[in-house]
Parts: sequence; structure tokens; C-alpha cells
Amino acid sequence: MEGKAVVLFKRENNILTEELGSYEVDTGLQFIQKAYVENNMCFIYLSTDKDVTDEQYNEIFDLYDMEKYADLDVQIEEVEEYNPTWLVKFEFKDNHDYVEEKINLILSLHEKQIKDIYNKLGIE
Repeated sequence: MEGKAVVLFKRENNILTEELGSYEVDTGLQFIQKAYVENNMCFIYLSTDKDVTDEQYNEIFDLYDMEKYADLDVQIEEVEEYNPTWLVKFEFKDNHDYVEEKINLILSLHEKQIKDIYNKLGIE
């Protein structure tokens, strides 16, 4: 059974210290590598849901449009990992609905982009 929630923990000195909340997600949970909150910023690492070749790795980064996140009031950057990975950061607020909506918007946008890229590259 696939999980339907992201649990965010506060991270201090690279140690997860306390649970800050559990947030229901509608779609895209399989793309999250890790997520935590540090210094009032939420860090979500997003990747692909499959292993890709070296050639596909570069093509995915080239086709991924980080500018689509501009309206979400988040910061996004590429991260060099085994598979294409992006770090999305936004201000964590003590408002459950705000954080849950933000996570869902990010995951929905990421999933759509990845699926579109898979189709373009013929990745099944």
C-alpha cells in the first residue's frame, strides 16, 4: 500500500529532533527522496521515480523547467545525485493547511513535468 502523507521533522545539526506535522498528499509522493524543516525553511528533495541512463539524466535536467515554480514562492535548484534531483525550499509556517497545500502544488507540478519528459524521451 502506497503512503499518502509526508511527515516533516525539524532538523538540527543533521539530526531529526521533533515531528512538526503530517501532511496528506494527493499525488507524487513517490518522487520525494527526503523532506525536513531547518531554520524555518522546508527542504524537499524531488527526483525521478525510476533509474535513468546517463544520457537521459542530462536530457531530463535540460527539459525540466524550474521557472514553472516562480508562482509558488519557492526556491528550486538542481542537485547532483544518482538520478536527476531538485531541492525545493520554502518558508515553513505553523499553518497546517498552508504547508499541505504548498507540498501538494509542488508535487503536482513536479509529477506533471516528469511524466511529460518521460513521454518526450520515450521512457516507460
